[in-house]
Amino acid sequence: MRTLERIVAGTLLGLLACGPAFAREPDRHGLAQEIVRHLVARRTSSAIHTTDFQGTDLGCIILPRRELRPYGYPGHGFFCEAATTGEILGGVVNKTGKKLCEIRGSYTGDFCYAFDICGVAETLCVV
Repeated sequence: MRTLERIVAGTLLGLLACGPAFAREPDRHGLAQEIVRHLVARRTSSAIHTTDFQGTDLGCIILPRRELRPYGYPGHGFFCEAATTGEILGGVVNKTGKKLCEIRGSYTGDFCYAFDICGVAETLCVV
C-alpha cells in the first residue's frame, strides 16, 4: 500500500512540475518601456520595425510576440504615432487578431510619453 501511495505522489509531483505555469499579471510598465524604446529609436533614426504610410504623417511600429512575451502579453503589439500631433494609438492582438489590450498615448515633449495601457496610466521619459 505504501508503494502505491509513493507512486501516486511521485506522479502528481511530476505532473505539477512539468505542467504549465500559472499565468502572471501583465507587466504594463515593461511594455511601456519597450514602446518608448522603439518610439525614441524611430524619432532619432529610422527603425527597422517602422512603417511609414506614403502621403501621411503616420509612423507605425510592430512588436512581435517574442518581444511582448517577457512582459506577459500573449500576442503581437502594434501602434502608430501621428508626427504632427504626437498622438499614439494601437493595441495588442492575439494570433487570431482578437484585441487583447488597447494602447493610447501621446508624445509630451523632450522624449517623454504618456500612455494608457489596458486602462492603466503610465508616463515615461528617455534621457
